[in-house]
Amino acid sequence: MMGLYRYILIPAITFCLSTNVIADTLKSPLEARELTNKVMSKMDEGDIESGLLLLKPYSIVPPAEFDVLLDKLKMQLPVMSQRFGNSIGHEFIRDEKSGENILRITQIHRFEKHPMRWCFYFYQGKNGWVLNTFITDDDIRQLF
Repeated sequence: MMGLYRYILIPAITFCLSTNVIADTLKSPLEARELTNKVMSKMDEGDIESGLLLLKPYSIVPPAEFDVLLDKLKMQLPVMSQRFGNSIGHEFIRDEKSGENILRITQIHRFEKHPMRWCFYFYQGKNGWVLNTFITDDDIRQLF
């Protein structure tokens, strides 16, 4: 009986661990910026989930981890709105390259009383640009 589980579980676990190892790629930094603009536009509308799901195909973050992060951010959105007011849009701040293969795009999600900083980090691999990670916080000092 144990042998049967081994033949079922090992391939299933291997499949789960290998999903999303190969992310879709973007052709250029311009495409990466356009993607982040689409994400931020969804957030302007209060739809953080749809916005972040636009990133998922290009992310190297495993799907389960991505979903956990998404759930945490969805729980924080009402707190942000309560503290900072309603969403009033977004603003592109800058894009920066470190060498030729690492790109950081910084945008802010504007609320009535305070902005939230969003940094998207892309890496250019063999097949194009992928989203390595992203962060968000309310530390406006980091914008200077």
